[in-house]
Amino acid sequence: MVDILDAARYLVCLSYGRKRYSLTPLKLQKLLYLAQGWSFVWDDIAAFEDDFCAWQYGPVNERVYEYFKKYGRSEIPESEGILELEDVDVEDTLDAIWREYGGISAYDLVELTHKQEPWRHAYSEGIRITNNSIKEYFQSTF
Repeated sequence: MVDILDAARYLVCLSYGRKRYSLTPLKLQKLLYLAQGWSFVWDDIAAFEDDFCAWQYGPVNERVYEYFKKYGRSEIPESEGILELEDVDVEDTLDAIWREYGGISAYDLVELTHKQEPWRHAYSEGIRITNNSIKEYFQSTF
């Protein structure tokens, strides 16, 4: 398990790697949510402790939002990235998430998360997306 801000900053680093794709704050949020879900599938544990809010444009972690909101709709600069994480399993998960979803636009990722039960339920009920709901959905679906 890692701090979600470290996970976010690692994804920024990946966005400037060999297969370079744009990474905006909106896209970053969706990738973190997907990483959390797939971490439950692959390792049966959370990648990070934080949960997500169900906002209009999909899952959002408030700490990550507050940190990266200064970039608005712009690409997050390379200087925000970090090269590695202390937890190799989470790093491997984020690498896989980047390979699978990095080339997908932020708005296509919004549509993807809108189809998933954790966001749909939390958004309709006006509640947070719990890690337990993410775990149950991803483990039962994938």
